[in-house]
Amino acid sequence: MYQPNYYTLSFMMRSARSTRTGEAPIYARITVSGQRAEFNINRNVDPENWNTAKGMSKGRSKRDIELNKYLESIRARISEIHAQLVKDEEVINPVILKNHYLGNIAGPRLLVETFNGVVAQYKEKLEMGDICLCTFLRWERCGKYLSEFLSKREGSPDIPIKKLTSGMIDDFEHFLRVTKENGNNAAVKYIRYLKKVTRIALANKWMDEDPFINKRYTRTQAKREALNEDELKRIMSLNLTDLPSLEKVRDTFIFCCFTGLAFVDVSTLSKAQIVEDENGERWIKKPRQKTGEISSIPLLGIPAKILEKYKDHPMVVSKGIMLPVISNQRMNAYLLEIATLAKVKKHLTTHIARHTFATVSLRNHVPIESISKMLGHSDIQTTQIYAKMVDEAISEDMQKMRSKFDKMEDAVTPLKEKPTDFVREPPKKRGRPRKNPL
Repeated sequence: MYQPNYYTLSFMMRSARSTRTGEAPIYARITVSGQRAEFNINRNVDPENWNTAKGMSKGRSKRDIELNKYLESIRARISEIHAQLVKDEEVINPVILKNHYLGNIAGPRLLVETFNGVVAQYKEKLEMGDICLCTFLRWERCGKYLSEFLSKREGSPDIPIKKLTSGMIDDFEHFLRVTKENGNNAAVKYIRYLKKVTRIALANKWMDEDPFINKRYTRTQAKREALNEDELKRIMSLNLTDLPSLEKVRDTFIFCCFTGLAFVDVSTLSKAQIVEDENGERWIKKPRQKTGEISSIPLLGIPAKILEKYKDHPMVVSKGIMLPVISNQRMNAYLLEIATLAKVKKHLTTHIARHTFATVSLRNHVPIESISKMLGHSDIQTTQIYAKMVDEAISEDMQKMRSKFDKMEDAVTPLKEKPTDFVREPPKKRGRPRKNPL
């Protein structure tokens, strides 16, 4: 069983180190199991007023009374430190007590403080261009959610990281899903951020146990939607000249449908990223903000006309971009109106344009390797997701074909005779024949 080491604290006057005014400095001495540690408390006393036996001033002046109160505060603080060390079952010796009192020993690592340290590292990565802005913002948002959760559950915006428990993680997941109304994938992403921070804490021995043991979090496979060619044509044919805001959003959406650019990439598309090869063909050469991979996309006729349409737009001229792209939230709100006008029942978002580009390209027999290069995917397996979408569309088309042809009369007639059961002859015995058969 753990036995705490008891201590004694005494104060003494060092008359040999008296100041010019004749006062002597006071030192505190901590003794534990015969070991000692001393430190200057930065207070002086008149030697005639010092009571050596009691370790305090016997003077009656206001200064002497305040000195004795200060000595009592030191005793109380050392007592608190000793009690906390006993509670945490830490090693206790005079030097440790002294260093804790003087603040020379760092306090316990805090959870949110450690999390924000990782966020600061991601900010440096953002400035170097290693990650995109949305990744950094998600990390920053998760740190705020974690602090808010701790304030609600623990009554404090931060706690020692070693106090993070498995049950606390479950409560944080519930907080994300219910209070913050996050979907499964968003909640799983934030929990994985917390798990990464605990891995760092375990590697640095700031935690004794892993609170994520036996915990598994699975993301749900999102159903990707894309427009077919008929729906795309209906949106393109809308006359929106009397609705300039909708027209601007529609044109940006169509541009993305024919280039495959994500919203964050089309909103920052610059003139320098439109290049012309030796054959006079124009290309979009742009690094994806999400992965850093270069998207290499031929500029077809329709997106080229859209760029020409908005080349003199005030926003395009002032910001040095190619299209007057508004915020993603506002653009998605306008796309809902456009879908209604075009009688498209799918939930239109800016990202559906990217899915549409991929599926339309596959249906027109563009090799999947070329599509992967145009989309700027770092892994072709990501592009193969769209191939599955096309397979599903083919299956739906075949259902229509089946319903059409299954009702037609055909010349397939049954056999005249009922086929008999086929019986295989038993195999002949193998082996060497006898030399002298009886």
